[in-house]
Amino acid sequence: MSSELQRKHQDMDLTAIIEHLKKMFGTQSRTSRYQLSKDLFGSKLIGNSPVGLYVNHMTDLIEELEKLGCKLDKELSQDLILQSLSESFSQFVINFNMNKMDCDLHEMLNMLIDYENQLASEKKKGIVMLDGNSSKKKGKGKSKPKKRPTAPKGGVSKPKGKEGKAEQSDV
Repeated sequence: MSSELQRKHQDMDLTAIIEHLKKMFGTQSRTSRYQLSKDLFGSKLIGNSPVGLYVNHMTDLIEELEKLGCKLDKELSQDLILQSLSESFSQFVINFNMNKMDCDLHEMLNMLIDYENQLASEKKKGIVMLDGNSSKKKGKGKSKPKKRPTAPKGGVSKPKGKEGKAEQSDV
């Protein structure tokens, strides 16, 4: 407690000090908690923003909430971050959940940065391949239509008369 607060409260008993401090700082912590949770739950990684800065910001918000007495468990914190990532991280989220990764937020941050670097290198390779193969393809010329097998126009003729029937024997 600061010296000014100690001086103000030196003649009060413990319950009066607590009540006075709640009046002074209680609403501030409530509004701070509300604003922090609003920022945390409403955050979304936008486009090509670096994932490292974003996850650090989210981690800071989670830690600030914990300081104000609103502790989120590890899995909920991870879920909040994973749900707020952009669509380009969808494969990472699937793998993370399928493999049931057990790590803290800082380890998850490192994995996300590695994945982001991997995505960036794949995009560069894709661009290089497109630039190296930019010539037009030559046509093969006119293609002949494929012939369809033809069926006889008259159909199959059936034998007429007794010759085509098998004889029946009486038993």
